[in-house]
Parts: sequence; C-alpha cells; structure tokens
Amino acid sequence: MKNKIKRHSVIEIIEHWSIALSGIVLLFTGLGCLPLYKRYYITELPGFAWTADFYNVTVVHYVASIVFVVGVIFHIFYHGLRKDFALLPKKGDLSQSIKVLAAMIGIGKEPPSDKYLPEQRIAYVGIGVIILILTVTGIIKILKNLQWVVLSPTVESINTLIHTLTGFLFMIAFIVHVGTVLLFKSNWPLLKSIFTGWVDEDYVKHRHSIWYEKIKMH
Repeated sequence: MKNKIKRHSVIEIIEHWSIALSGIVLLFTGLGCLPLYKRYYITELPGFAWTADFYNVTVVHYVASIVFVVGVIFHIFYHGLRKDFALLPKKGDLSQSIKVLAAMIGIGKEPPSDKYLPEQRIAYVGIGVIILILTVTGIIKILKNLQWVVLSPTVESINTLIHTLTGFLFMIAFIVHVGTVLLFKSNWPLLKSIFTGWVDEDYVKHRHSIWYEKIKMH
C-alpha cells in the first residue's frame, strides 16, 4: 500500500481481537456471576434473560476463558519464537511515559517513540500480571469442582476474593486502555491499525521516528 506502513499482521489482528472480545465476555459474565444483573434488572432487557440463570452465565464464562487463555498462550509462544519483544519495557519508559501523556494534553513536546509508546509497554506488563493472576485463580476455581481436589473453605474464599478483585483491576485496565485510544486524537491512527494492520507513513515518521528509522534501515 502506497504511503502506508504495516504495523500488525493478520495473525496479530486475530490474536488481539480474540483476546479482547473474549476478555469483554469474561468481564460481562464475571459480573453476572456475582450476581448483579437480576438485582439491577439487566435480565429484563431484550436478549439478556439468559443472564438470570447462573448456570448459563458460568458456561459462557468458561467458554470465553478457554478462548482467552488459548489466545494468551498463542501470543506468548508466537512472539517468543519470533523473538518479537517490542512490547517489553525498556529503561526510561516511566519518565518517557510521563512526557508522552503530558504532550497529549498540550504540555511539552512528545519524545520520539519506537513501534510502541513507552506507556503501552508499561501497560503490557501490568495487564500481563493481572491476566496471570486471573488465570491461576480461575484454574483453581475450576479444579475445586473436581471430586479429587479438596480445598479448605478459607483457601477457596481467599482465591475467590483474589480472582474477583483482580477481575475489577482487569476491567479498570481495559477501560483505561480503550479510553486513552478514544480520547486522544493522536492515538486514533493506532486504533485504525488494529483493524486494518496499516498506519500512514507520515504518522510513523512523525510520532514513531525510532521505529521509522529501523524500518528504513531494513
């Protein structure tokens, strides 16, 4: 494509949306397991009657968790085997993130960036830790249903509490992630790229000059 630079492959786009969409379903059904929807009459909305049934909500939650975990495992192995570690934090990312965020609201000048912005790399690790805790505690919640797995009520309660609280952290991280993309016009091309895979060359040259120089070298 003329004057376009490829930012994401088809595989990366599918990988991203499989994790994102299954994550949304997990958040929705996770809240439904509390339960909240019957209390706040969500179950009376057209198409949402099924959320009144705890069994149905749990089944959808489990199915979404399978898609989510498979997507995360694929992400780790796919990028690991390709030695693609562009999203891992680098030295100075915290201070650079502050400068980037300040520039977004008109304070100072934004520093040159690589393929990913410094705050994206920091958020990547933060969300990764949250996902790890959610996955481990979720697996424990499933295993406790097996006859040969016996957990004390205290362990079950603590595990459930950690899973629930981490779920809320995941929801907050998701809202912040989407919000920073939608609220700041400078991030809109990044949103478009996760659908099309491409970004304008001028945008890359202006905002991701470090990445642009690497591309031109190859």
